[in-house]
This record gives sequence, C-alpha cells and structure tokens, in this order.
Amino acid sequence: MRRLWPLALLLILLPLLVGCFGPGAVALPLDQLSSIRDQFEELDNADRAAIDEKLTTLRQEVETEAESKDRAVQAEASRKRLLVAYCWERRGDFSDAETSYMQAARSPYGSVALFRTAQIGEYRAAKAAADAEDPNLESDRREEASQLAKLERQKAQKALEQVYNMSPESKVLLRDPSVASLPLSAWRTVNLRYEAYRRLDEYYREKPSYQAMAFLVKLCGGRQELAGKAKRSYPYVFAIVLIAVLAKLITTPLTAAQFRSMRKLQIVQPHLKKLQDKHKDDKQAMARAQMDLFKEHKVNPAGSCLPMLIQFPILIWVYYAIRYFVFQFEGVHFLYVKSLADPDVVTVSGMPVPGPLLILYGISMYFSQKLLAQPTATPEQQQQQKMMAYMMPVLLLFVLKSLPAAFILYWLLQNMLMTGHQWLIMRPQRELAAAAESVTTVAESVGPPPEAIQKLSQGNGGGKKKKKRR
Repeated sequence: MRRLWPLALLLILLPLLVGCFGPGAVALPLDQLSSIRDQFEELDNADRAAIDEKLTTLRQEVETEAESKDRAVQAEASRKRLLVAYCWERRGDFSDAETSYMQAARSPYGSVALFRTAQIGEYRAAKAAADAEDPNLESDRREEASQLAKLERQKAQKALEQVYNMSPESKVLLRDPSVASLPLSAWRTVNLRYEAYRRLDEYYREKPSYQAMAFLVKLCGGRQELAGKAKRSYPYVFAIVLIAVLAKLITTPLTAAQFRSMRKLQIVQPHLKKLQDKHKDDKQAMARAQMDLFKEHKVNPAGSCLPMLIQFPILIWVYYAIRYFVFQFEGVHFLYVKSLADPDVVTVSGMPVPGPLLILYGISMYFSQKLLAQPTATPEQQQQQKMMAYMMPVLLLFVLKSLPAAFILYWLLQNMLMTGHQWLIMRPQRELAAAAESVTTVAESVGPPPEAIQKLSQGNGGGKKKKKRR
C-alpha cells in the first residue's frame, strides 16, 4: 500500500490541474447560436422604452420558470436570463449585466454569457485605465480607477479561462464594439477556443513561466513570424523536448535515490513476510518488529515515495507554462497533430476518445509500472499492484484528454526518459535474478551427484555391516 498512495495522489491532483481554470461552458449548436444573435440584434435596434418593457417582462418570466423541474422550461429560463443580462448591458448597467451573465454561465448558453462578461470587463478595464492616466483627475480618483482596471481585467480573464477546455470546433458570438451600450457595428461568429487563447495570451505575457517558454522557443530557433507566413513548428517541438530533458536531468538524483530505496525494500521483503506470519495476530508487535527490521537494514519506508512527491512542483510548473503559452502553440504541427494547442482526441461516432499520442503515453505508463513492480508480502498486495498497472494508464487517458497536445507530448517524453532510466538502474538486479534462476534450473536438471544416487540405490545396505555371531 505504501507504493500506491503517491499514485492515488497523482489521480487526485490531475483533475485539479485539468480543471484549475474553472469548469468549461457548454458550447451552443450553431442554429441556437444564430437564434441568440437575431434576438441580440433585435434588442440592439430597440429604443430605451422598449428595452425597459422587455426587461420587466423577461424578469417576471424568469422568476416563474426558474422554479420548474422540467429541463426544457429551465433551458428556456436560461435563455431569457441571458436576454435579461443583455438588456441590462444595453442600458449601461454593467454590474447588473455581469451578475445576470454569471447566473447564465452554467447553462447551455454559458459560452455566450462568459464571452459577454469578458467583453464588458475588458471595456470597463480600458476606460478605468484611461482614467488612471488622466492628469486632470485627483490622485485618489486615479488610484481608484487603477484598482478598478485591475479588478475588471481579472474578471475578464476568469471568464475567458472558464471556456478554455471546450472543443476546438466550438463557436461564439463577439460584438463590435464590445458593449451593448454603444451603437452596434457588427456581430461576428468566431472560433471560441482560438479567441479565448488569443485574448488570454495578452494577460499571460508578463508571467515568468510564459517568458521562460518564449526564451526556450527562441533558443531552439524560433523567431517572430512574418505576417502571411506559416509558423515553423520545429522550434516549439524542440523546446518541449528540451524541457523534458532538463526536467529529467534535474530529477535524476531523486529518481536514483528512489530506486535505491526500492531495492532495499526488495531485499527485506522475505524477512518482512516471515514477520507477518509470526505476528499475524498481534499488530503492535508486528509494527515494532517491522521498524526494528527497517533500522537493522537501514531502510526508509518513505524513501521510494518522497522523491516522487518532490517531482510534482516541476510537473505543475511545466503544466502552467504550457497553459499560459498555449496560444503560441496554435498551428504548430507534430506528426499527425495539426495543432499542439488542441487536445489529442479523435472523434469516433460523435464521441471524443484519446488519440494516438495519448495512447502511446498510456502504453509507456504501463511498462513503467511493470518495471517498478516490487515483490510483495501478501497475495492481496500483488493483486493491488496488478490492478494499478492496468487501471492507472486507462484512468490517465481519460483524465488527460482535455489537455493541450503540447503537454501530452512533454509528459510522454518525460515518461519515456524515466522508464529508460529505470531499466538501466535495475538492469544489474535483473541480471542477478536471472543468473540465480539459471543456476537453480541447471541444478534441478542435472540432479544429485552419482555418489548420492549410488547410496540411495543401496538403501540400508549402504551402512555398516553387522558382525556375525560366533
């Protein structure tokens, strides 16, 4: 069980990593998106009195329909709540509009609501930033405007991050100009993920991990692409390879210590089995005897777990670095992957399933688990190891399938390097075990020496002869 809890912790952390930007909104079908656009345009062309009347009617209907248990009625209430928010926005009541949009964010219209929230936040942030730079305002007013600009940018960023994990084919509506209180110029239907990546890239450029990724890409031959020219993919792929190699070099001493601790545990395993048989009815005596055994052989039970935990900060850093840099991975090809910014999934019968890159990672994970397998003291522990060897790769495939392919490529390379390191370190041990097994096999095939066979064949006659009586 000691070897299983770090793996269980990994399974707990991965969903948190995958969903750390918040739950992704559900993308609307194109026909419903077109319908919402028509209703927005109708409100854009209405005057103030018509907007007030529509707002009052919609709010009353939402209050009635929201209490219904029928899903169709609830969906209709979500649509009307979205229109209520747009009415508030048309009036210029942005705070009420943001509140209503966030109420609709967890409905089927969430992608539209979140992007409307982002556009309002960016508009208000730009106005507040302009006030903060206005020399005609008092210093207190400029400071308040600066804080408001920061707050609105955070709201816009959070709203964009909530649609981060949606499918690459998802679409969303964008208004030009950004807020409904200004006269409409045009509505556009754009790719949701691309637009979210593009806008978030402006927020992430100042982050150290983003700048580190940009430096590595430049180091690998990347440069500012000219307008109209296709992006070169090899600097971005080489940067991921370089990160995997550097991460492996940093963690090599930790991994070596982990494997040494595992070998010591394997040496004391037969003694531990004897202690379990001896003290099977006395758990306290078993615990004391086990600790004495570990002290005698200088074994640290946590020695094979702590190095694995120390590697988590590196994994998390790489995860965030790729997440922040993801817009720059747009259009970067690798083998069959058209864009390393998109998840590695293929659609089968309308359902997204893990792609080849993810499957390769699952296979590498399986062999890594097999190499790490230790002889256990009980059949129950052996069964647990077998279950983890099969279940871990399968669970990871479905947990990781929403992540960008760039991160999957890094983790595949990292796992391959780690598995190769395991194989090299544990090779002498495997050779010794194979040699011992071959000696045992030869001894069993040759059998006992001829003298022993002759004595056995003679039976009791082989002993001393009795003296004859006179």
